[in-house]
Amino acid sequence: MGLNPVEFIVEKREGRTHRKPHFADFFDAVAKGSIPDYQISAWLMAAFIRGLSPEDTLMLAEAIVASGDRLSLARLGKPVVDKHSTGGVGDKTSLVLLPLLASMGVAVPMMSGGSLGHTGGTVDKLESIPGMTVTLPMDEYIRILSAHGGVFMAQTPALAPLDGKLYAVRDVTGTVESVPLITASIIGKKATEDLDALILDVKFGNGAFMTELEPARALAASLVSTADRMGMKAVALLTDMNEPLGEYVGNAVEVMEAVALLKGEPVEGRFAECTMALAVEMHRAAFPAIPADEARVALDRALHSGNAFVTFEKIIRAQGVAPGTARDLPRSLDIAALNVAVPSSASGFVTGIDTYRLGRLMADLGSGRGKTTDTIDHGIGLRMLKHIGDRVSAGEPLAELMVRSAVDPAVFSACFSLGAAAPEPRAVVKERLE
Repeated sequence: MGLNPVEFIVEKREGRTHRKPHFADFFDAVAKGSIPDYQISAWLMAAFIRGLSPEDTLMLAEAIVASGDRLSLARLGKPVVDKHSTGGVGDKTSLVLLPLLASMGVAVPMMSGGSLGHTGGTVDKLESIPGMTVTLPMDEYIRILSAHGGVFMAQTPALAPLDGKLYAVRDVTGTVESVPLITASIIGKKATEDLDALILDVKFGNGAFMTELEPARALAASLVSTADRMGMKAVALLTDMNEPLGEYVGNAVEVMEAVALLKGEPVEGRFAECTMALAVEMHRAAFPAIPADEARVALDRALHSGNAFVTFEKIIRAQGVAPGTARDLPRSLDIAALNVAVPSSASGFVTGIDTYRLGRLMADLGSGRGKTTDTIDHGIGLRMLKHIGDRVSAGEPLAELMVRSAVDPAVFSACFSLGAAAPEPRAVVKERLE
C-alpha cells in the first residue's frame, strides 16, 4: 500500500481526513487479513476519539461494499426497497413490512441478524417458525425474491465481510458507539443489496441503542446523507423506544403478533402505528407518484384483504416451512405453556418502563443472547398488559410471562414505575428526516 499502516493510523490520530487511495489500500488489506488486529484496533480507537469526516465515512462504507459480493437486482423489473432498524425491544415490524410491501409490487431483499444483548433479532423470531431457514445459497435468495417479491436473508459472510471483521474488533475494544462507524456499517451492508431506496427506523429512548433524542437525530442524519451519496434514496424515522413496541416480547410470541397484523386483526396501537408509518415510507420510495394518504389506504387494504398474509405464507413456504405449518400460524408455534403473572405492587398510573432492563431479563430467561454462542429458547415470551399512561390497581397484573419453569415476577414488576397522574402521551414516530 502507498502509505504504511502506522502512518495511516497516525494520520487519523491527528484528526486528518484520509486520502482515498490510502483508505482503499488499508481496508483492502484488512479484508484480506494482512493487517493485524492490534493495528485495526488502533485505527478504530483513533477514529472513535477523533471522529470521521463525511468523506471518511463514505469511503469506509464503500470499502465494506467492495470487500464481498453484491446482489444484482435490476433484472427484477420492480423497485427494490429495504428497511433497517437500529433495534428495540419488541420490534417485529420487519416480519410485517416485507410481505406487505411484496404483496404490492415492491421487491424487498431483507437482510437481518440475530439478537445480541437486550434487543431481539429478526432472524431469531423467524426461526421460531418450525422448518424456517434464513441461511440459503445466494441463487436461492434471488429465486425466492423473483418469485414472491421478498426474501428473509441472514447476514452472510459473502456480503460485506469487512464489516464483520471490523465489528468483531469494535465489540471488544469499546469502539461500538460511534456515529460514523455505525453509519458506515449499516449503509455499507445495505448497499450490497442493490437497493433503490432504504427506509431507516432510528430508535431513541431507554430501550434503544441511542438513549437520547439528539444522538439518535445525529445518527439518522448521518445515515441519510451517506446513503444518498452512495446512490440510495433514504428516509429516516425517529421512533420512541421508551417502552416495548407492541403487546409481546420474545420470538414466537412476536411472530404471533406480527401474523395478527398481517391478517388485518387488531394489535397494540404503537406497533400498528410504527409499522404503518414505515410501510408508507417504503411505498412512497417505491412509487413516488402515489400520495401518502393513498398509499396508506392501499396498505390497509392489503392487510385486511388477506393479501399480505398470503404473500408471507408463500415466502416462508419457499424458505422451508411446511404448508400446514404456514397455514396454521400462529397455532403451529411452540410457545411456553407456563404463565406467570407480574403483579403491581401499588395503585396508580404507569409513568415509565425500564425497557432495557425488561429486554435484559427476557434475554436472561433464554429469549436472547448475551454472547453469540448462546442458545435461544424461541418459546419464552412476555405479554405487556399495561403500557405507559395506563391505570393499574395494587395486585393487578402489569404483564404476563410465558416460561418453562417458575420465575420470580418481582424483578419484572420492578421495571414499571408508578405515579399519581398519567404522563403526557408520546407519539411513537417523533420525526422524519429526508
